[in-house]
Amino acid sequence: MTADRLTILHVYPRQMGVSGDRGNVVALVRRAEAADIATEVVEYAPGDALPTAADVVVVGNGPLSAMRSLGADVARIGAPLRDFAASGVPVVAVGGGFDLATNEVVPTEGSPVAGFGVFDARAVRGAERRVNYFVLDTRYPLLSGAAKRLAGFEDHATRIELAAGVEPFADVVSGGGNQAGSAVEGAVAGASFGTHTQGPILPLNPQLTDGVLSAATTRLGREYVADPERTATIDRYAREARATIDRYVDKAFKRIA
Repeated sequence: MTADRLTILHVYPRQMGVSGDRGNVVALVRRAEAADIATEVVEYAPGDALPTAADVVVVGNGPLSAMRSLGADVARIGAPLRDFAASGVPVVAVGGGFDLATNEVVPTEGSPVAGFGVFDARAVRGAERRVNYFVLDTRYPLLSGAAKRLAGFEDHATRIELAAGVEPFADVVSGGGNQAGSAVEGAVAGASFGTHTQGPILPLNPQLTDGVLSAATTRLGREYVADPERTATIDRYAREARATIDRYVDKAFKRIA
């Protein structure tokens, strides 16, 4: 944060942004503003100079073809992103972005694709495809009293293999998980998390947005205080969307091969 401005680094918004992932960035911006925290969004494209400082990093969803095309650039910026995460900067990696933030993505054909290595895990393609509404109880640290229950949507055919000791992002209430029939989903590394929960996840789950912003500001010696009066409208929209998911979670989608 420079001069009370929170820097949000959006990595590969064009290549890894196919599921409304800018919505996650917008949620961070709007919620920070409601807490009187100014923000600056920096979009990083392949070949750019990666900023030397950031307060939140967002990587969105994208296909394997995009990951392959980014190979050399992923190798170039992997170490700085790992350094960000190790220093307490929240890295939010969603969908294919979560796969890319593991050590490697193993396709059904061809060579593995090296990832950023933010999460000590690997993403193995070719699993049973999961297309579901997703209901989870997150393990990510939230503000005191915040509800752990999250909702969203999953659509992927990836098996996530966590290394020993890696904390999952959430316990599965309804939907798939890191593997077929798995009781857990995603990964947490410090203040960073990876998940296959789309929707996008942050607008649907404002308490998670608050958790990310709290981690970012606490790292910089500033307290994050959510203002429910200023976020009442968007909180109501999120509650209504999650209520719809709760009503139809067992009816709308089935697993497909």
